[in-house]
Amino acid sequence: MSNWLIGVDTGGTFTDLVAFEAQTGEVRVAKVPSVPRDPSTAVSNAFAELFDTGVAPTEVRFLAHGTTVGTNALLEQKGVRAGLLITRGFRAVYEARSWSRPVGADLVDTFYQKPPLLAPQKWTCEITERVNYAGEVLTALDEDSVRSAARLLKSRGVDSIAVCYLFSFLNPAHEERTAAIIAEEAPEVRVSLSSRVLPVIREYPRLSTTVVDAYVGPIIERYLLRLVERLQGIGVGTPQAYLMQSNGGLMRMTVGARYPNQTLLSGPAGGVVAGIDLAARTCSSHIVTFDMGGTSTDICVIVDGRAEETSESRLGGQDVGTPALQIRTLGAGGGAIASVGRDGLLKVGPDSAGALPGPACYGRGGELPTVTDANLLLGVFGTDSLLGARMTLDRERAERAVRTLAQRLNLSLTEAAAGIVRIVNNNMAIALRLTLQEQGHDPRRFALVAYGGGGPIHAPQIAGELRIPRVLVPLRPGLYSAMGLLQTQVRHRYLKSSIGVLSRFPVERMNRIFADLLEQAREDLRAEDFQESEAVITRQVDLRYLHQGYQLTVDSPALEIAASDLGELKRAFDALHLRLYGQNAEGEEAEVVTFRLAVELAVPKLQVREIATGNGDPERARKGTRSLYEHGSKRFFDAHVYQREKLLAGDRIAGPAIVEQFDATSVLAAGQKAQVDGFGNLVIDTRTSQ
Repeated sequence: MSNWLIGVDTGGTFTDLVAFEAQTGEVRVAKVPSVPRDPSTAVSNAFAELFDTGVAPTEVRFLAHGTTVGTNALLEQKGVRAGLLITRGFRAVYEARSWSRPVGADLVDTFYQKPPLLAPQKWTCEITERVNYAGEVLTALDEDSVRSAARLLKSRGVDSIAVCYLFSFLNPAHEERTAAIIAEEAPEVRVSLSSRVLPVIREYPRLSTTVVDAYVGPIIERYLLRLVERLQGIGVGTPQAYLMQSNGGLMRMTVGARYPNQTLLSGPAGGVVAGIDLAARTCSSHIVTFDMGGTSTDICVIVDGRAEETSESRLGGQDVGTPALQIRTLGAGGGAIASVGRDGLLKVGPDSAGALPGPACYGRGGELPTVTDANLLLGVFGTDSLLGARMTLDRERAERAVRTLAQRLNLSLTEAAAGIVRIVNNNMAIALRLTLQEQGHDPRRFALVAYGGGGPIHAPQIAGELRIPRVLVPLRPGLYSAMGLLQTQVRHRYLKSSIGVLSRFPVERMNRIFADLLEQAREDLRAEDFQESEAVITRQVDLRYLHQGYQLTVDSPALEIAASDLGELKRAFDALHLRLYGQNAEGEEAEVVTFRLAVELAVPKLQVREIATGNGDPERARKGTRSLYEHGSKRFFDAHVYQREKLLAGDRIAGPAIVEQFDATSVLAAGQKAQVDGFGNLVIDTRTSQ
């Protein structure tokens, strides 16, 4: 019997499936339209296509899933009605948002508005209780006020309640008792406790993350339960069914339902993992992943084979403190809608046509002009370019949609289409430039890995403008995030804050905290049917100098910390501080902030193989020519059109050129050149276009 490993990535427009047979190395793929009202339907449709190729449901040994269900609920503000219980006297903390101010493009947006509160003041209740900075109870929990609040929020139709009390990360007793009372008064309401969601110091990030968990939690939980039910219904019963986390690791779907805030970047994380693998195979130490799909674009910097993690993500204007890959997401995709703003200027995104109705050229009822419609009019697509000619594009509908916009702006049809592409490119270029600048990187040292349905179209031009010398287009760019799901491992992170001066911190308390975190890990390992002996467990401590605002993470020198190990922790912290900031303070005390436990387990992985070598001449792959708009000269030129599947290693292509394949289209501008490497990647040299 065959053993198939399956990666399924659900995006806003398409749902992608990659199947890898572990014994033979055979790869099969499927790409189907997403179903926003029930994403699990698209997953089962993708499996149906796979089963039509002869794969039996019982042959599915391993499944990894990436989803944007939580992401889209947050971005589109379509979460549940969420309430908030907070320590009396602190109800303004959430609305103040840590006194955050607009940054970047928001500074010059005359119509800027603060992101909405996911738990507004009308659904916020103050509870009498108080725990101090040492975790000691100053004021006992007023249980009657909790009962009254639970009844009130229930009467107002709240679906979920976030609970965030002061210093609950040190002493969760009041939050735990609150959850028990809510279960008595409103058993149908889901509860998110800050002491479980993010038990770390800093009140506002902990509060905001807990509210986000409450806002999207029921949606993700219902989706995962529905997905498991559908998989069982089609005969896929493998116990190795995983969900991608925001940190780039996997966890069991059943466990994922308990930690919805850890899946907010589930979809984009898969592509980043694949990018890390690509960097290793191509010996590229510095790359930026550029994932342009139908709804959004995701950008992540990878240096020396490592993507940075952050505990300060912002998604849809909401702050999330859960550890995640440092990914920048913006509303710029093939389905991004073009419109005239209130200032009378052309705007593109962040609103998207999504999968339904989709771009006008899809013929599914969409009437608004999108980036995909503009690209069709500019010659990037032929009417039979998508999904191996299984999907026909309607040029007349695209013209009608873009012409309406052109007339409002007094532009020609071509000028309007070119303007749409130019603006979305500019939006993505700004985000890409800021991502590199904020991390102190020089774009000239990087390669841009372009994937998603739109990445290989737009990346070569953007890279040329930013002086990024190379663009790498993977063999299957439109399915790349699904491939990444099969190139990672199970990964969990456990956190607990406890403040104290390092040199005087009781080692007994350190070891007790690590023991508590390890017990949490053991519970999850049992739920995922793993043995502790299979796991690689790393203990870490966050340290800072006294009076510093933020901390650095160092590994613990021993499984059981002794008093003699405290000096080694301090020296490791000093060395890390020197390396990152060019200075340290060896003579000053360090302060312990947070304890971390990292757990990783190996699972089967997709193996990328080399392709056949050709003679360097791509003529065998040429299928004709098409008139392609050149943005630099503002003219149409004849461009050669190539079939990607017929290109071999060593083949060279000169722009202007279009490379078509089942899952994506790549575009080379005039003056750009590309060569196919041994793994089938299209390596585009952008420097000749400067």
